[in-house]
Amino acid sequence: MFQWQTPNSTAPSSERGKNIVFNQDRGIHLHLFIRKYKEIDGKTEPYIYIGKGNTVEYEGEKLITVTMELENEVLASLCTEFTKRV
Repeated sequence: MFQWQTPNSTAPSSERGKNIVFNQDRGIHLHLFIRKYKEIDGKTEPYIYIGKGNTVEYEGEKLITVTMELENEVLASLCTEFTKRV
């Protein structure tokens, strides 16, 4: 499972919001890219592709909190990398 928040301008009633909230019904593939830090030593960090997911729950208006179920398990090494303190 992965939880994410949309930009402030995205509402569940907008087309973009509906595509996120009802992705499976609409045939939309949600691909998840994440990064631990935006920048390190003045260099922008790259995103890492985690895989595809599907919305299973959402709440909020003009900032939607989305819970996604990932289609595949995240590698243990990536989980450690993103959750350990540096």
